[in-house]
Amino acid sequence: MTRIQCTGARRSLSGWAAALLCLTMLSSPAAGQAPFMGTFTWSTAMPVGETKSYIDNYSWLGFTFEGDWFVKPNVSAGLILGWQEIYQEDDVSSFDFPTGTATGRTYRHLMVIPMLARARYWAGAEQERTVYPFGGLGLGTYRVRQTLDFGILTADDTHWHFGLAPEAGVLIGQRYGGTAFSFTIRYNYPFKAGDYLGGDKAAWSYWGFAIGIGATPR
Repeated sequence: MTRIQCTGARRSLSGWAAALLCLTMLSSPAAGQAPFMGTFTWSTAMPVGETKSYIDNYSWLGFTFEGDWFVKPNVSAGLILGWQEIYQEDDVSSFDFPTGTATGRTYRHLMVIPMLARARYWAGAEQERTVYPFGGLGLGTYRVRQTLDFGILTADDTHWHFGLAPEAGVLIGQRYGGTAFSFTIRYNYPFKAGDYLGGDKAAWSYWGFAIGIGATPR
């Protein structure tokens, strides 16, 4: 249901609770004693599709916490918990209403929280090396909050989506008993759902580009 209210400069960053929860999860012992790697990434986002139609602006504000359990040397299963802000501010925008046209400052915003299970394949992982290319697929849910500020008015809607996230990247460093850096490209695709502003369903897709640092217990 759409909620409209008066607002001032309301720009809170609400992802820290999710971050603390995931820190606790990643600090727990590895399931079944499988080798475990925990990774923190800084994530940026390039909107595409319906997301780009609503916000045509690159986002530099996001992060993920990720955990991988190596069930085989070249196969891992894990989790992703993230937080991505995508936003755009315009000094002058116009909206048509039955009684006329209104013009003013607008602020468009999406807050996306992906919660995914993931599998990865690591190329050439049978031998010890310092560069590990990988490909993977995440599957799970996305919580998306859409917000539109127009003048002193705010309208917002929040919905859950089922979605998937294919990815590819490279890990540089030690997978076991050390630290490593990762570079990941991920296509986040929450399937069309919800009843967003304007009364339509939406699929808020975006490309994610992330740089991370990971560590494994010795």
